[in-house]
Amino acid sequence: MVERKASWAIAAVAVILAVGAAGPIRTPIGVVTAVAQTAPAALSEAQAVNGQPGVVAEIVQCKRESGVLSIRMRLRNTGETKANVHLISSRNYDQYYVTAGNKKYFILRDSEKNPLTTQAGGLGDLSAEMPKDGSYVWYAKYPAPPGEAKKVTFYTPITPPFEDIPIFD
Repeated sequence: MVERKASWAIAAVAVILAVGAAGPIRTPIGVVTAVAQTAPAALSEAQAVNGQPGVVAEIVQCKRESGVLSIRMRLRNTGETKANVHLISSRNYDQYYVTAGNKKYFILRDSEKNPLTTQAGGLGDLSAEMPKDGSYVWYAKYPAPPGEAKKVTFYTPITPPFEDIPIFD
């Protein structure tokens, strides 16, 4: 009987390890266990976030597809305590823009004039709260620069400009 229970436990652990790469695992009692996943490589150097010791920002996506440029900026808390980064105030989406050549590109908006980006709350503000060693990904969609543009500069109100970010088609 003890051998049968031990075999069952070993089989259960093997299944959990085999399925683990697929995402979170629900145990029989409903506890969610996070599975470590490899973070995407950064396309830019990490930049310090203004006024936030230990928080860095980096661009992890700059992709042009069907006339749209998608940008993803990852914030990482490398500090010793929880961090809270204020990203948007009073719906100031136009402070996040891209330049290519001599042209500025602002965040696209849908037919109801909502920006195609991480949305601010009802009062128009957005903050990212990150535990120690945590991260947060902010995204936005822009009109794509012409095909001959191979790099962009990304401007934010919370970091110095990210220059020479390669565009992936």
